[in-house]
Parts: sequence; structure tokens; C-alpha cells
Amino acid sequence: MNSLPARSMRFGVVIVREFTEYNEANLPTLIDELTRLGCHPHNIVLKEVPTMHDLLIVTALFAEYTDVDGVILLAPSNRIMGNLSLMNGIVGLQMQWNMVVEIGGAECAENIVDMITLQNEMETNAEVHKTRRKIS
Repeated sequence: MNSLPARSMRFGVVIVREFTEYNEANLPTLIDELTRLGCHPHNIVLKEVPTMHDLLIVTALFAEYTDVDGVILLAPSNRIMGNLSLMNGIVGLQMQWNMVVEIGGAECAENIVDMITLQNEMETNAEVHKTRRKIS
């Protein structure tokens, strides 16, 4: 296995202002963990939003307008996962854009790198399937 699996990866990190204490405790360790896994600091794109309800739009903007490989929502996972409408939106974005999204702090770093690695491997190894037309 590659000793620096995140060497060529780029991450979006969404910081929610309403979780100030969580951010102060977790943002430095998240960045440290991503760089330990090989990500160059300039490949970590930080965006700040006022509230957790803004997570969905900024995640969609990351997917549509940037070249990040995945997004980490820097927020207490229990607060985000407990919001059904927000989670439905996040899952929808993941499926629509094939965008890996993780929720939490430094514990997300290895998970997001593993998922992006898996996604890249599956894309590389995918067979090209031609759709057959049925002629009746």
C-alpha cells in the first residue's frame, strides 16, 4: 500500500461557525492528519459557513465548481446525522456527484482517503460496457 495515499488528493473542508469550540479542537488535528497521509496543505481548501444548515449548499458548490476529491464537514457528527433533511440532502449529493463526504473531525481523514482510494481503484478497473440494443 502507498505510504502516502493522499499525495495526489484534494479536499474541501467546511467549517461551521456555530460550532466554534468543536472547530478549535478539531481543525488543527484534521489538517495534521491529512498532511500525515500525504496531502499537501495547499490541496486542503477551507470554506466557512455560518450554520449547519449551510452545509448542503457549500458541499454542492464544492462538487460543482471545484476539483476536490472529497469533502469533510467539520462538525459534530451526531448533530449533523441527527438532522434527517440535511442528511438526505448530503446523501443525494454524494450519489449525484460521486462525491465522498465525511462528517466529523480528524477521525474522518483516514476514512475519506480510504473511500477516495477505493473510488479511484474502481474507476480505473471498470470495464467498458456497451449497451446492447434489443432488436425485436
